[in-house]
Amino acid sequence: MKSSVTNSFRKQLEQLPKSVQEQADKAYALWQTDLYHNSLQFKRVRQRQPIYSV
Repeated sequence: MKSSVTNSFRKQLEQLPKSVQEQADKAYALWQTDLYHNSLQFKRVRQRQPIYSV
């Protein structure tokens, strides 16, 4: 699976507290190592394209 983020997402992430940024980093690392880990929740963003939010 491919991952990408927008510039807007990066800017908003930088505005969050460091603890939240660290949580996001840990979740992303988990996604990279175990795509189907039960703590990750996928949400379909687009109906016509296979784009999901985790």
